[in-house]
Amino acid sequence: MTTVELYYSDTCRDCHVLRTLLIENLPEDMKFKEINISYPEGQRRAGELNILSVPAIAIDGEIVFVGRTSKEELLRELKSRKG
Repeated sequence: MTTVELYYSDTCRDCHVLRTLLIENLPEDMKFKEINISYPEGQRRAGELNILSVPAIAIDGEIVFVGRTSKEELLRELKSRKG
C-alpha cells in the first residue's frame, strides 16, 4: 500500500491547506500519515529525509513536494503513484 506523509507545523497556513487537499483527494488505496515537526519524533523523521521546510509531502519515503503546490500537481502525482 502506498503511504503519503505530510510534514507540517501547527503554525503553517500552507500546511493546513495542503492537508485539506490531501484528505479530500487521497485515493482510498493510499495510507495517509501526518508528521508534525513541532515534536521531537516529527523532527527526527523529517531529519532522516533531509526536510528543511514545510509543508513537505513524501510518498513511500521519497520527497515529492516541498512548499506550496497546486491541487492539479498534487492530483497528477497521486494518480501516477496509484498501482
